Amino acid sequence: MADRFALFLTRLRYGVISSFQDYRAMFTWRSWLFGWMLRLVSQVLFFASLGRLVGSVHTEQAIALGNAVVLGPLGALGVVSSCVGERRGGTLQFIVISPSSPFLVIASRGLYWVADGFLTSCTVLALLPLLVGFPMVWTALPLVLVIQALITLSGYGLALALAGVSLRWPEARMYLTGGSTILVLLLAGVNVAQPEQGPAALLAAVIPAGHGLTAIRAALAGHGVPIGSVLGELAVMLGWGAIAWAGMALAFRRSGRRLARLLG
Repeated sequence: MADRFALFLTRLRYGVISSFQDYRAMFTWRSWLFGWMLRLVSQVLFFASLGRLVGSVHTEQAIALGNAVVLGPLGALGVVSSCVGERRGGTLQFIVISPSSPFLVIASRGLYWVADGFLTSCTVLALLPLLVGFPMVWTALPLVLVIQALITLSGYGLALALAGVSLRWPEARMYLTGGSTILVLLLAGVNVAQPEQGPAALLAAVIPAGHGLTAIRAALAGHGVPIGSVLGELAVMLGWGAIAWAGMALAFRRSGRRLARLLG
């Protein structure tokens, strides 16, 4: 058992190292800070300006907070495109025939999307008092960061589930990420209140960020952390993770059979 766990950690470590090498190839610190980060700050300010247009400081700050938090799970959706890149780059076949778990390889190689989403969302959260005058409760910030990590991982579970679909239908990746982005922005309480009844409410209960955003808003309002909301976000993360594992297993099983026919 100890040897298997050590082997798991070794494979995970190399997957993480590989993922951050990919990320270094995408950005320099200048392009990340003055390109990517500036773009995300502008995005949050754009949506926050909608609250200012209706003449409500509270609405402006609430929308700014929601859009800062949602940067985490939306950033994690980048793994959908990177998985398609594995297929088009010819590395997917090597992942299929490798002795390691294909799901572990894909999940670990995409962790830079999680790190990016978490870092950018936390950075914008810390800038909210300067950007929109948000009354930040700094003593609650450690708990907020933990919840934000959970929200980002929840989004990563959804992203991996979508990646399993995109491995079979790579042309659908933009529709999958775009549609998921719209659903999260509409139903997670980012810009408007979460639906309370009907099919929309059921869907809102199973998408990333909804429960976690409720917990963060309560914590920053000084109302404490609602454990039910945190557990709800944890359930969403585990649920999407299980769906992602099952979907990836099916996708790689089919890829393995196709590769076997080619080699045979």
